[in-house]
Amino acid sequence: MFYKLDEEHYVENSFLFHLQRLGWKIYRQNKDNPEDTKEIISFTSSLEPEYGKNQKFRESFNEVILEGVLRESLKRINPWIEDDQISEVVRRITTPQANSLLEANKEIHDLLLENTSVSENRKTGEKSPTVKFIDFKNPDNNSFIAISQFKVNITGTEKHIVPDLVLFVNGLPLVVVECKSPAIADPISEAITQLMRYCNRRGAIEGNEKLFWYNLFLVATSNQVAKYGTITSEYEHFVEWKDPYPFSLSDVNPDGNVTSQQVLIHGMLSKENLLDLLHTFTIFKEDPKSKMIKVVARYQQFRAVKKMIKRLKEGKTPEERGGIVWHTQGSGKSLTMMFMVRELYHNPEFGNYKVVFVTDRRDLEKQLNETSRSVGFTVKLARSIQELKELLKTDTPELVMAMVHKFQERELKGEFPVLNTSLNILIMIDEAHRTQYKLLGANLRKALPNATKIAFTGTPIEKTEMTFGDYIDKYSIKQAVEDGVTVEIVYEGRVHSAELSDEEAANAKFEDVFKDADKNTKRMIMGRFTWRAYLEAEEVIRDKARDMIQHYITHIFPNGFKAQVVTVSRLAAIRYKKALEEALKEKISELEKENNSKIDLETLKKLEVGVVISGAQNDPPEYHPYTDPNEHERIIKSFKLPFDKVDENGISGNVGILVVQNMLITGFDAPMEQVMYLDNVIKGHNLLQAIARVNRVYKNKSCGFVVDYVGVLKHLKEALAIYTDEDIEEISEVVKNKAKSIDELRYVHNLIEEFFEKYGIKNWRQNVDECIDILLDEQVRNEFINLVRKFNRSMDEVLPDPAALKYVTDLKILAFIKESARNRYRDSKLSVKDASNKIREIVEEYLISQGVDPKIPPTPLLEDKFLEKLHKNSSKARAQELQSAIIEYIDEHWEEDPEFYERFSDRLKRLLEQYKENWDVQCIELEKMREELKKGREAEETYGFDPKKEMPFFGLLKDKIFGNKPVTELSDREIDFLVSLTRDIIELISRETQTVDFWESLSKQKRLKSYIISHLLEKISPSASQNNYESVKEDEEVYVTSNSIPNIIFSRRNEIAQRLLELAYHHFRK
Repeated sequence: MFYKLDEEHYVENSFLFHLQRLGWKIYRQNKDNPEDTKEIISFTSSLEPEYGKNQKFRESFNEVILEGVLRESLKRINPWIEDDQISEVVRRITTPQANSLLEANKEIHDLLLENTSVSENRKTGEKSPTVKFIDFKNPDNNSFIAISQFKVNITGTEKHIVPDLVLFVNGLPLVVVECKSPAIADPISEAITQLMRYCNRRGAIEGNEKLFWYNLFLVATSNQVAKYGTITSEYEHFVEWKDPYPFSLSDVNPDGNVTSQQVLIHGMLSKENLLDLLHTFTIFKEDPKSKMIKVVARYQQFRAVKKMIKRLKEGKTPEERGGIVWHTQGSGKSLTMMFMVRELYHNPEFGNYKVVFVTDRRDLEKQLNETSRSVGFTVKLARSIQELKELLKTDTPELVMAMVHKFQERELKGEFPVLNTSLNILIMIDEAHRTQYKLLGANLRKALPNATKIAFTGTPIEKTEMTFGDYIDKYSIKQAVEDGVTVEIVYEGRVHSAELSDEEAANAKFEDVFKDADKNTKRMIMGRFTWRAYLEAEEVIRDKARDMIQHYITHIFPNGFKAQVVTVSRLAAIRYKKALEEALKEKISELEKENNSKIDLETLKKLEVGVVISGAQNDPPEYHPYTDPNEHERIIKSFKLPFDKVDENGISGNVGILVVQNMLITGFDAPMEQVMYLDNVIKGHNLLQAIARVNRVYKNKSCGFVVDYVGVLKHLKEALAIYTDEDIEEISEVVKNKAKSIDELRYVHNLIEEFFEKYGIKNWRQNVDECIDILLDEQVRNEFINLVRKFNRSMDEVLPDPAALKYVTDLKILAFIKESARNRYRDSKLSVKDASNKIREIVEEYLISQGVDPKIPPTPLLEDKFLEKLHKNSSKARAQELQSAIIEYIDEHWEEDPEFYERFSDRLKRLLEQYKENWDVQCIELEKMREELKKGREAEETYGFDPKKEMPFFGLLKDKIFGNKPVTELSDREIDFLVSLTRDIIELISRETQTVDFWESLSKQKRLKSYIISHLLEKISPSASQNNYESVKEDEEVYVTSNSIPNIIFSRRNEIAQRLLELAYHHFRK
């Protein structure tokens, strides 16, 4: 298939084409008439739509659902329901009792899943029968409609938004899609920004929240890349759907090349998969900052659950039904387990299953309780082996959670008898490699010989440990980084050269204490405890703490991230707290004298060092403050918050460094953590899990750091040796040495050199003006923006390492080019604001010294100082900046006077074409245009109307009735007609808009629109109305000379009235 590479064809029409292949009906909305929606019956080979009949779905752009379709669907799914009962059900789903968008969305989501009821089935007499909104069992019994250019009014105004695509199931808008051309600089970010604007996520009323009450997920796409998120997702949490399961890639596109958009459409928007995502794979939960969010499954979660269900259905023995799910840390294993429970109980054949979870995750316990309510079960918690045995004996379908950390090891070692031989038991074991799980696992195999066992792990299973069977699904650390679900980990080894201060005395003390031990025992004790004593030594800890604080303040703190310190013992953890606090005070004193890097001292002074260690029965009193569970909870909540945030309980985000021994090394999710300082030897699975604490995604977090003070890399290599070659490669590629980061920085810097050479600029550092000139071309500009962003990210990762210092001058010059081009071309994507805090601090001071302040926006076109600044530049630069400023001004003011600014826009295009490359003449003509824009309509004939407030209505009516014909070419009679009609319309608008709360009342606005239509018809024929115009138009003498005018007004009456109402919003809103 060949098609144009613009947004409409390459992205939007391509999206519709693939939806149509999956059985969706597709339409395009007339943006001027809410009642006119054309069906697209097919596409040509160049993706031009071929239209069928018109369809009326709405009466007004205020409507966000397709009520007629909803009513038809309710009747089809519930054939017994009566019309008045349908009205009652429609009211229920269109009037949620919620105070926020998220609350309304959850209320409606629950209603779609749990259904509703009416008083009775009047045909059978059944009381309170269930009314289903969606037929989840029979996808084809539902309506699937996609509408492009779905215009919707902004609530309480006559402004509007126009989402590119809205996808309806049974008339409810479940998916909103924003398309962007891949040719622009950052199409996905632009699309996400627009989606956030549509649902009022940016702190202002810019969209229509009602459209998103029903939303399942949002899609931002440029065809080559398509990402989805929910109404609560931040930019960094929009991700690609990378597997069309159960479709194959050849199903998606038999011709070969498959784009991200095509995979997402087949994987998420096929009828079955979309209903599955709604029914089973969506959850509302608290994020690490205790904020409620909506989560739709990722592709690996969906795929793993489907594969597990397939095994349960097809396997003939417990072994064939079970297996291993390896999903790397940070990829959402606990949610996968939740989704599995839902999917299991949504399948009738598994409705009588007992599900046993073996875990120690407290968050999983909470999520299970919430999930169990949605599937009609409660979670039974086994806090001891005896409780577990009692729960396993019964055949009751239920969810049982075995909380391993509550079990005594002697209990785990005791043998279990055979407790239950049922086939209808599923055991799900979380982090199956742990020793205590192996003990319990062996007993469970004996106690439940016919149960199916599925093991979940965040690290690969050892070659010798495949006791659960083969892999059901794999999602490696490498895939997670590629998908943007986790970030890369940069490893850096640090060496501490301190010597034990009195080795002889230490050895003498050792001999005295252990004089009765044999030689082998002494050797073991000496090897272990001398190392531990060294790592606990206050002098050693003090030196390392200083190094950690220096690294933290220069690498991590400037971007607002936090650190975890892993120590050898509880004593070492307590000593580290004191040493880190002292090192922090020393550093703050230094920075108060000299702070060239502009470190945020106010926040740094508030930074707390928190300690979280486990308690023991005979702990000395000085340990107690650090083992208190309540204090642990406060510290952990604070650590998970950004520095400048305070939660609803008054807990601030001041804890910036967390010191631990074993607690919180694994199973702890804190996206704010960017660095782990390792001062303890951790091995095997625990090591792999520990370093993954820093891989969680957060805004401006380019990577995670592991700083190693004890040579852990050696143990990482040992840990990897127990896995297959394929698994080793997966892990090695994303735990990279710092040298690799430096190599990447060199590589990106070379790309920048090649960029300027490609566009004919030699010595780009000395020819900054030429660099700015080539950025006039938007495609070149976008290429430059993307390269500089990569360079900034690489610099952020390496700085302040000396290897990055030689690139700092180039960093500053590139920022100057970028910011100067922002001012010239009025392109906000060129702002340095998209860089991390660390990079901005370096470049902003330089920019200001060069006369470019990135915090100050470009000078507005009509201000006097605009020309003053302009005349300092070359004629080419002046012309380019004038052109960009005029385009920006026209765009900003267009809706205030569409006809006036359209004329100027057309004139600008002609001028630029006529005087192409003639910069001096362009400057003269563009400055004339600026002066005319400054005068506005005051320089034209105004016929007694106010130039700013009333003439826009005259211009709009002229444009809609007489088209592009200049006013000077209209006859006197035509002008009189326009003047009279404009005056009447303005009087009507002025009168009606003065009523109380007019712009908050949709019914009052609708009434005014009806009055305008009636007046338009009366004006062309006093006897005419909307119903009888056709019969009277032949007999009546109309007021205008051209017979085509009445027909134009009649056929465009809805569009004209709508545009007049939108214009009224700008000029008659108090």
